[in-house]
Amino acid sequence: MDEEILKRIEELEKQVNADPSDFKSRREYADALLEGDYSEEALKQFKQLLKIFPNDAELYFCAGIAFEQLKNIDFAEKSYLKAIGLSPDNSDYHYNLAFLYDQSGKIEEAVSEYKKTLELDYDDENAHFNLACLFVKQNKSQGAVKHFETAIKLNPNDEYAHFYLAYEYKKAGEIEKALNEYRSVINLNPGYSWAYYNIACIFYEQGLIDKAIINFKKTVELNSTDIETYKILSSIFVSKKDYDSALNYLKNAIIHHNTNGDLHYSIAKLYKSLNQPANAISHLEQALEHKESLSISQAQVLSEIAAIKK
Repeated sequence: MDEEILKRIEELEKQVNADPSDFKSRREYADALLEGDYSEEALKQFKQLLKIFPNDAELYFCAGIAFEQLKNIDFAEKSYLKAIGLSPDNSDYHYNLAFLYDQSGKIEEAVSEYKKTLELDYDDENAHFNLACLFVKQNKSQGAVKHFETAIKLNPNDEYAHFYLAYEYKKAGEIEKALNEYRSVINLNPGYSWAYYNIACIFYEQGLIDKAIINFKKTVELNSTDIETYKILSSIFVSKKDYDSALNYLKNAIIHHNTNGDLHYSIAKLYKSLNQPANAISHLEQALEHKESLSISQAQVLSEIAAIKK
């Protein structure tokens, strides 16, 4: 915990103990406890204050935060609703309730509260972003695009808004817009492997194989455990009949996924193409050892081992 916050808590605790009727200090103490993640103790303080100030919206709001931190969702909701009832024009109250509904999977309720948040404060970038994400879940792409675009206008450095907007543009067939957004992500975060992966997929679908390869390679350079990208790269080089390169990509994948049966099977097939029967058999046997991740039937694998041994 931040030493400054801890020191503040200790000072306020002394003041409250010295004069329990000092409600200003008690309130500051409760706020400091909440900030310091002492949620249970903070909640006790807020409850005591609410007995004295039963119509204080901010106290209900803070109690809601404490309840939420303690995973008591029902009481958090009740507290936020009470705060809203006392102060319906506070955008923060609506936002917190929306986020609570969002995290609880109550999509319709969350959408309604995010919209109320934006009616009160249209410049709330987080509300735009979260509302857009909910529209994605509801397959309302037009609404999602609108709110992702607004979120970016409010905060051009939001790499996640750029990323998800790119995905929506791609779904709508606006390929250049999608590529531009993925490039914006990379400009903001050069280590974002998924941006390179999605760019690569677009190029691959367009038949621009060399450009796709460059971006798939960058993907695994940034995320060496990305098994699917290794598989794609391998399949590309198999189509080029460059079996050595194809094998090397799968070897890189197996370093991180040695218990993947399908991966061992794919490596075995490549060794067979390279006329290396001993290595092919070895990996087919390892594929059988990891049958829980093997999509090929064990009978087929055994049949292939027998055929190689003949």
